Amino acid sequence: MAQAQNDLEIYDREADAWWDGSDRFFRSLRSVKEFHLELLLERWASEPSGARVVDLGCGGGLFSMALADRGADVVGVDLSGPSLGSAAREAGRRGHAAQFVRGDLTSSPVRDGWADLVLLSDVLEHVEDPKAAVIEAGRLLRPGGTLLLNTFDRRPGAGLLVVTVAEGLGLVPKGTHDPAMFVRPAEVDDAAREAGMTRTHLVWEAPSLVKTVRTWTIHMRRAPRGFAYTALYEKAQA
Repeated sequence: MAQAQNDLEIYDREADAWWDGSDRFFRSLRSVKEFHLELLLERWASEPSGARVVDLGCGGGLFSMALADRGADVVGVDLSGPSLGSAAREAGRRGHAAQFVRGDLTSSPVRDGWADLVLLSDVLEHVEDPKAAVIEAGRLLRPGGTLLLNTFDRRPGAGLLVVTVAEGLGLVPKGTHDPAMFVRPAEVDDAAREAGMTRTHLVWEAPSLVKTVRTWTIHMRRAPRGFAYTALYEKAQA
């Protein structure tokens, strides 16, 4: 039987391990989120404290919790009920009032223009209609608000690195990704323009191979041209 691709049930089956420091997969996810948080804090014109944040595809709340720790008012949206439960439990443990709600990334239950910041972090490559997800992010943002997006570029070699290497070595569960669903920056730019947003930053990323092999945990670094990228977009002022 062929191996499933883009198997989102992984996040239901493994939901109890989101905050388990011994789990190799989620340890790698936490490492990647820390890298992306660093990029956000370097380039975001605002501060997390008091900001209203929507984390689309929040999973177990790794990014949500990092911003809630810094004083943000966070709403996490995801389709995985077990992952949302893990996020809510961790928020309670930390004493945060963050909300975690079940919903589709393309039609979330949050009102228009509520957010100062929307996250589409390491999730667009799992969405059947990435354009609709980007447009939804634009709907949620207030004028002048920011979208942070991290995903994989659909280019030669990306599938080899993500699937054959990362999944093959057991750093990521087999079946997590489908390279055909990776998204080119130009495609995101087109969707963002339709939603009234303009790209302000683009950072290419690649794994830090020595550190990854040494720790058996994925560590990312900035690269002149990588197979993954972080992009920031700003919604036009009214």
